[in-house]
Amino acid sequence: MIPVKLTVQNFLPYKLPATLNFSGITVACLSGENGAGKSSVLDAMTWSLWGKARDGKRSDEELIHHGETEMMVQFEFALGEELYQVIRRKKGGKRAQTVLELQMYDAKLKRWYGISEAKVRATQAKINKLLRLDYDTFVNSAFILQGRADLFTVKTSGERKAILANILGLEQWSGYEIAARDKANALRVDLKVFDSEIANIDKELERRTDYEADLKNAQTQLSGLEAQLKAAEQELSDVTQARQKLADTRRQIDEINGRSRQTVQELREIERELAETQTQASVTALQTRLKTVQDALAQMDAKDARRTTLQTARSTQAEESARLQGENKIMQAQADPLKTRIATLEASTEANCPTCGEALSAENRHKLIADLKADLAEKRNQYRANQTQSKTLVDQVAAADRELKTLESELKQNRKLQKQQAEFEAGIKSAEQAKTRIAPLEARQKRWQKLVADEQEKLTALKQQAGEYEVQATEADRRQKTLDNLRFEQRIVIEQVGSARQSIAALNGLQRQRETKVTERQDVAERVGLYEELRKAFGKQGVPAMIIEAAVPELEETTNSFLSRMTNGRMAVRFDTQRETQAGKTVETLDIKISDELGTRNYEMYSGGEAFRVNFAIRVALSKLLARRAGAQLQTLVIDEGFGTQDVEGRERLIEAINAVQSDFSVVLVITHIDELKNAFPTQINVKKTASGSVFEVQ
Repeated sequence: MIPVKLTVQNFLPYKLPATLNFSGITVACLSGENGAGKSSVLDAMTWSLWGKARDGKRSDEELIHHGETEMMVQFEFALGEELYQVIRRKKGGKRAQTVLELQMYDAKLKRWYGISEAKVRATQAKINKLLRLDYDTFVNSAFILQGRADLFTVKTSGERKAILANILGLEQWSGYEIAARDKANALRVDLKVFDSEIANIDKELERRTDYEADLKNAQTQLSGLEAQLKAAEQELSDVTQARQKLADTRRQIDEINGRSRQTVQELREIERELAETQTQASVTALQTRLKTVQDALAQMDAKDARRTTLQTARSTQAEESARLQGENKIMQAQADPLKTRIATLEASTEANCPTCGEALSAENRHKLIADLKADLAEKRNQYRANQTQSKTLVDQVAAADRELKTLESELKQNRKLQKQQAEFEAGIKSAEQAKTRIAPLEARQKRWQKLVADEQEKLTALKQQAGEYEVQATEADRRQKTLDNLRFEQRIVIEQVGSARQSIAALNGLQRQRETKVTERQDVAERVGLYEELRKAFGKQGVPAMIIEAAVPELEETTNSFLSRMTNGRMAVRFDTQRETQAGKTVETLDIKISDELGTRNYEMYSGGEAFRVNFAIRVALSKLLARRAGAQLQTLVIDEGFGTQDVEGRERLIEAINAVQSDFSVVLVITHIDELKNAFPTQINVKKTASGSVFEVQ
């Protein structure tokens, strides 16, 4: 939650409508005289969001400005990428009434639209869900109230644990507890279903005698078919030898085909080598190709010169484009303050200049705005001109890059051409040597041609032999057909046997299913017990207690990091989550122990500035823990007073600590009445008393 704008009317010391704009504020000091209404600014925020202020101890009517009957606070804040605003109104007296509105900003339509619920309580619940934290969690962590920095540390150990549980978002475990209870109830229903299914299975198991008689008849018929099959298989075995010989012959044919392909491939390699050798012996062809390569190399020299010219021009164009872009960035940075000042002058209606505080008449204001706009327009025109010129230069650079890319690609052929030139020159020298290799290659070619012819002759003979074996295998096919028919009849009877066995198997399956269901029923019964155990584990004494135990070291480490910075490493904090009673028992607690050069003592033994530094370190650590663990979109830290208890060194270290945490929060607000501390913060929000109520002033 990041504050954007706060508007109050008739709220505590603020009577007339007053608006405080937080835009651009990261770390700000809220200062003013005592009673001027510094803390009331923060009260207005908490009252608008949660309907509570001043630690929740004042009624709403006590917050209304003296003499008035109603008040209003409008608070605009950002959550992530969205913008929201809450408007809370209170009317006192006999006809007391509270109005609460929640709105969300539509950036496309540039307007607010309501997302409130029908009733105030429901709208409040929606705000809490949106922020993911309530008032008590906020004031115990990120909102350090005036005089209440010890709000967390002075609580009992049980109350501290409750606050820490809320920060850690442990309320979800209550939902888990309910889910475990509901699951156990649902499983009890499953137990009743299992009981019904087991009873139905018992009825079906009574039909086993009928299924066993069907199986016996089918098995008798199957025995007769198996005798016929045995005789047919014996007749078929007499002609299987012909099939085996046919298979062997076909395997030899495949082997010769494989060798023949290799032989033909070798012959082709010899013929290719002979052709290359004959080509190498031709000096005229090599000289012609050498001349072609030499001409191509001459063209490469011209392209290399063009590449050098292009590279020089491209470098000049790229530098000029970069210069124009840098000039535009400078003008853009100069334009933002001008626009901010124009917007501030146009929005202000006061007689003084809102930016410098000087007296400013309406005429001078308009003239100043016009001058600023003219200056801004001049910068915009120059910006556009630079953009146009830069685009032209970028296009020229791109065109040069494309041509350079083409030239680079073409120049890559230079080395290849040089290599070819050397090869052709060497080839011409070796052409005469190639002539002497032609005769041996021709002789080798003839030997391999004869080998190919011999293998083709063997292949023809094997194919003829395979044909003879195929004729002999025809009788095997006829007998195989007879055997197949008997096997078909066997399959039909086997199916009948299978059907009978399937019925019996189904009963066996049902028996196993019954056993399985009995086992599953037992498992469900055990799961009921398990979910009962989970219900207890998800309760307050279960997992939530363990999560708190795991979070305490992180809280302790973060606290000591800030406390060490504020005390120059002199003090450290330890959180004890368990304590042994006088009776010797161990009980859950959340005690705070502080150590310094004098030893380790309870928090209650410290006072004044040291106690505040401990409180501050713990509260900031709680704020960071809230932002990381509870999922709350907490991005604001508020510190109300606390500097008065510190000496000069203590104040300096406290300010250093505040500056150190600003990277963890989008907005840090510090309230003080000490004048010498104002300049320690980049932004000051002064609260002044006037005859018509307090007012804001941002410097």
